[in-house]
Parts: sequence; structure tokens; C-alpha cells
Amino acid sequence: MQPIVKVFEDNHIDAPWSYVSVFALDAVLLLVIAFCVREIRRARRAAVEADAVIKPKAPLFEGARFVAGTVELAQGESDAVRVTISQEGSEESDKNNNKTHTWTETERETRARPFYLRHDTGARVRVEPPEDVLLVDTLDQKEWLHSSKRKLRAELLPGERVIVEGRLHKALDPEGIGETAGYREAATMGFTMKPSLQKGMHISTESLSRRHELRARAFFWTCVGVGFLGLVMNIPLGTYRLRVFLGENVVATYFGKRTYETNNGKGQTTVHHGVDVRYESPTGTAHLSRRIEIDEDDYMELPGGPGEIWIRHVPSLPSATALGQGSSVWFPPWCAAAVIAGIAVYRAYRTHTYRRWYEGRLQEKGKGPLPPQTNERFLADDPTAFAAREKRGLARAARAAKHVDPIPMD
Repeated sequence: MQPIVKVFEDNHIDAPWSYVSVFALDAVLLLVIAFCVREIRRARRAAVEADAVIKPKAPLFEGARFVAGTVELAQGESDAVRVTISQEGSEESDKNNNKTHTWTETERETRARPFYLRHDTGARVRVEPPEDVLLVDTLDQKEWLHSSKRKLRAELLPGERVIVEGRLHKALDPEGIGETAGYREAATMGFTMKPSLQKGMHISTESLSRRHELRARAFFWTCVGVGFLGLVMNIPLGTYRLRVFLGENVVATYFGKRTYETNNGKGQTTVHHGVDVRYESPTGTAHLSRRIEIDEDDYMELPGGPGEIWIRHVPSLPSATALGQGSSVWFPPWCAAAVIAGIAVYRAYRTHTYRRWYEGRLQEKGKGPLPPQTNERFLADDPTAFAAREKRGLARAARAAKHVDPIPMD
């Protein structure tokens, strides 16, 4: 008795490797989603812990790690802390002459001077930042040097509310403490914030939880995007899924093998190898005949005469029926699904490695050519510098209190 022919279609991944290859893509998507959910939970937990760390009206005590208050400049100082970043711009064009531009950091300069925090209790805390202080602020000042060279600046402004992380000490205050201390009087003891030995000093114009909240938000939208990509990934795998869940292994009639040619319209002829099969329609009232392409190696091994052949039949959608015992997957759609899964992994990776300007080298990308040069100047170069900076500091403090995201500069 002639055995039932078992062969899979051309460019198909045979079962059981088809199950392994598709499950691998599903596992990648599930792992990426699980990773995003884990990062969301971590970030939200860190945000809650950060909010619990600082209590603005808590009494000052020696050894405190955090102090919050309003910035006041020290006597004789024109600024507190500012970070200036120099950038160079470049343009790129694609084959369709669509332009993009990139600003790349070339230099970073930090200027840190002693300043004071007016605590909510009314006390005045002296802050002595080191040159490597980490300033968490917005790069909201800009100055152009050339059409492709500019500087950005983040500056701690008087009137602005900040949180300082370091270590609080009792020390001599050159400006004195209390209502009776005058400018020419001898220095008296007061609270001074200095860098900690382990972590240095961080100064933030945002709440300590803000960074973690932004990270949680970013991973939430990444998770939504990955979920959408998962749905898109299953479009090219749709017929495979139908064969897996709705298909059944049945024996069809095998009429033999044959070759045929197709022409692509450019004079190029391709030889195809196929088999002719027939199976019953879903209603059982008619028989469906199909010519299905197989690869050349399988073609050479198949018997020439009629017989029986295995097919994976999908009664609800006959067009999804394929040769073989078990569900095979067409390789080109599987490659498309693999690319989509790769995009999901890359998106999660970019979200995980994203750093704000104060955490790494700044690089900004944008569409179109480099923006036109403007006459903007830093606040410190303004003839009415102090009044303008104090007004801006108060405005920024009010905006931070409302928890509003800064407006992008470009």
C-alpha cells in the first residue's frame, strides 16, 4: 500500500520548527511587555519613595540629606549655579532630498558659586556646591554664535524653588544668621549644605519624583506601542494562526506533480514545481482542486502517480489550507513579523537607555534644515540681568508648582 505523502509548501518552515519559530516571536513580545511593566512599577515605586523623602517644612537638623527652599544669591555674587553646553549643528539629506538636522554637544561648562536657600521655616541655609554639582533643570536659555554653532544654558535663578541633596552641617556663615546679624558683623554659626562624600551634590528644580514619573510615563506608552506592534505582527501570521487553531489534518487526493512556467513581463521566465490536490469543501457538497507550489528537492522525491497526501485543512477559510501534517508558516511573512518584533525590542531599549541632558552627552535631532539663527542672549548678558532673572525664576517656580512640563525649545 502506497504511504500517504507528507510534504510542505515552498518557502514554508515545516512543523514542528514552525511552532518554535513563531513561539520565539511571541515570547520576545511578551518579554518586552513584561520588562516595560516591571520598569513602570519600579519607576512608580521610586516616585512614591522620592516624595516621602523630602518634607519641605520639616525642621532643619545636622546631617540632613535633603533641604528644600527658595534660591537667594549670596552677597557679591551674580549667579548661583549654571551649566552651559556648546553645540555644533549639521544637516543630512536622504535620496528624496528630505533634510534632517542634528545638534551635537562639543563642550560643557559648569559654574557653581555659593548661594542661599530660604527654608519654609524662615531659616537661611548656605549652599556651597562643588564644580561637579549635578543640576537638574531646564535648558531654557539659548545664544547663537553662528548658524551652525550655539550654546544652551540651564541656570539656577533667584526666587526659584529647588531641592538640594548633600549633607547639612553646622558651620560659620559669612553673612550671619538671624535678624540681628549685619553685613559687617563677624560670621556666626548657621546651617551649611555641602556635598556628601559618597554622592556629591544634586540640585533639582523639579520634585525628586519627577524623573521617575516621566520614566513611568515613557514606559507606559512604550508598552502600549509594543502591544500595538504585537497586533500588527500577527497580521502576516494570520493564516498560520488559523491553521493552528481552526485547522485539522486531513487526507486529500493527490493527482501527481507537474512543472509550469511564469513570465514577469520583462522576458524573465521562472520554472515552478507543484502538486495537484483535491479535497472536500466545508459543506461537503463539492470538491476543491488546487495546484500548490513545492520546492525542487521535494518535487524530485514525490511519486509521479496519483495517491493520497496530507493537508492542514481550514474549513472556515479554505484559502488558508496548506500542505503538510501540522501547521507550517510561510517564511517571508515570518521575516516581516520578526522585523516588527525587532522594532518592539529596539523601542523598549531606547526608552530604557534614554537619558536627559544632565545625565549624559546631549544630542538633539530634528526634521528639516537647521533653524535660522536668532539674536537670543543669555539672561546674564541682559542689561537688566538681575531683574529679568529674578522675574524668570519666580515664573519658573510657579510653573513647577503647577507641575507643568516645560515647552520644548525647537
